[in-house]
Amino acid sequence: MLKFGLCCLSVIFLLDQWFLLINIVLTMCFLWVILMMNFNLGIINMIHMDYLTFFLGGLSLWITGLMIMMSFYIKFMDNFFNVFSMLSMMMLFFLIISFSTSNLLMFYIAFESTLIPIFLMVMGWGYQPERVTASYYLLFYTLTASLPLLLGILWINSNYFSTDFNLLLSSNSSNFLLFWMLIMAFLVKLPVYMGHLWLPKAHVEAPVAGSMILAGILLKLGGYGLIRILPFIEYELAEFSSLLVSVSMMGGVLASLICLRQTDCKSLVAYSSVAHMALVLAGISFNSFLGVSGAIIIMIAHGLCSSGLFSLVGVIYERISTRSIVLIRGVITVAPLMTLWWFLFSISNMAAPPTPNLVGEIFIFISSLNWLMMSVIFVGGLSFLAGAYNLFLFVSTQHGTTLMSMKSFPEMSFREHFVLFSHILPFLFMFVVMTFIYS
Repeated sequence: MLKFGLCCLSVIFLLDQWFLLINIVLTMCFLWVILMMNFNLGIINMIHMDYLTFFLGGLSLWITGLMIMMSFYIKFMDNFFNVFSMLSMMMLFFLIISFSTSNLLMFYIAFESTLIPIFLMVMGWGYQPERVTASYYLLFYTLTASLPLLLGILWINSNYFSTDFNLLLSSNSSNFLLFWMLIMAFLVKLPVYMGHLWLPKAHVEAPVAGSMILAGILLKLGGYGLIRILPFIEYELAEFSSLLVSVSMMGGVLASLICLRQTDCKSLVAYSSVAHMALVLAGISFNSFLGVSGAIIIMIAHGLCSSGLFSLVGVIYERISTRSIVLIRGVITVAPLMTLWWFLFSISNMAAPPTPNLVGEIFIFISSLNWLMMSVIFVGGLSFLAGAYNLFLFVSTQHGTTLMSMKSFPEMSFREHFVLFSHILPFLFMFVVMTFIYS
């Protein structure tokens, strides 16, 4: 595990070598998949390795390689590409530490450290002057919610004399104040509805790479943290699960309805992330094997899918300098191959078969039946609305009369096709891996 972290730091000397940097990161991802399949490591100096760490660590390496590949325009325009690459590798280092440590305090430090690179990315390479406001929203929302988490960790350390995940498995807290202190930071990071206002702003103002890493991995830190502390707060979760499920389901439905009224493609995809993370929170709150499994599958599948959608929006923005659904019309007539990618990612986002999102939603659907029959209505409503806003996005942008601004729309390059194919490719392997795990 440490060798991957050290590799991230060592490639800082190759920041100006764009092609070599991408190759090293993607090679690290393949090595992660091959070498880290041995889950008998146990605990070695605060290193924790299981299926959840394996998937999210691999996803971090994969998405980071693709986001650097997608940021060729920063290198082409010589817009401080070395600094941008250094921030990307810093982010990757902190993500690997946060997903692989078994110490709660170390996790908190890495969890907070990921804010620095994404804050500087949005502030430095964002598109509009509003990026300053968006980056402050991102910083202060997360920092404010994270302070109670730090106090909670220190309280655990003073009472249980340990902050190790594995030792906390045998302990249970019945302190409701500690429960809210521990989960508040993760709820804002997910984000749950009402704690989500930073997300659309940050996504809309961030560069393509910033949106990819934010939606692909950083949101998953919230779900990962909740799953890790779940055994410790089990008693209190049983008491407050109805509140958490209610807030997540209602919030998911409202976020889906907001999606249907968006005129900005990027904003629509950002709000769709809120709706998907509502399902993740509900699955974790059900506290059953299928519920948590469904949440993990949706987290990983959504990381690939939303990152691909943000890449597609970035491809269009590079060509016609707008993200407005009103102005993007008839792409199918000028770039039919791009329409194929839009179709594949839209059906993946709406959990159509045979995508892994469908498996995750079915798992959560079964868990909700077991938890409370009425909650099935909201889970079904979320699935229906996901289909509605993804069809709205696809039909509005790909069909209709082509505007004059779209007449000279160039076809996608090989690099862009490769990035999008690399987002779809892991989907094909997820079924094989899930069959291996759940068999």
